Amino acid sequence: MKTYCSAIFLLLLTVTGFSQNINKIEFSERVGNMILIGECNRDAFTMEPFMEWYDIEYEEYTPDQTIIEKLKKDINNVSRIKIVMGSWCSDSQREVPRFYRIMDEAGIPDEKVELISVNRDKMVPGIDISALKIERVPTFIFYDGIKEQGRIIETPVETLEEDLLRILVNKPLYEPE
Repeated sequence: MKTYCSAIFLLLLTVTGFSQNINKIEFSERVGNMILIGECNRDAFTMEPFMEWYDIEYEEYTPDQTIIEKLKKDINNVSRIKIVMGSWCSDSQREVPRFYRIMDEAGIPDEKVELISVNRDKMVPGIDISALKIERVPTFIFYDGIKEQGRIIETPVETLEEDLLRILVNKPLYEPE
């Protein structure tokens, strides 16, 4: 019996030790609703209440196909994309689904994307994102290796796909004044 109990304990320890804490949902008193918190992936948007806004924005957004064709040629210039969003934020609810639509049409694989969902204080309990210097969400950060190529912060200057293309071909989004 002791061996049997030890085996069950070891199995539970193994399962919990290797389980991923991804697409975590918690109630936010400050928001008054459920929010995503921490590391996420696109599967998070198949859950209520997030799919309500995600599906509408994804389906209704029509990216500029001329720019999508250019993105397909330059997409290898980005090694990874980090998105810091707030599922409670109307800008994130609009821009993140649109970005995923652009990714799908341009052939950007999900493996290149790291998605982090923050609380209203733009923090994630247990994860230090202070080095990212996030002031507004969503923030899309594009990397070439470990070097940051550029960011789209909160709303695009032009459109998401135009801003992404400018980052990929190393043209500044903001002109010096």
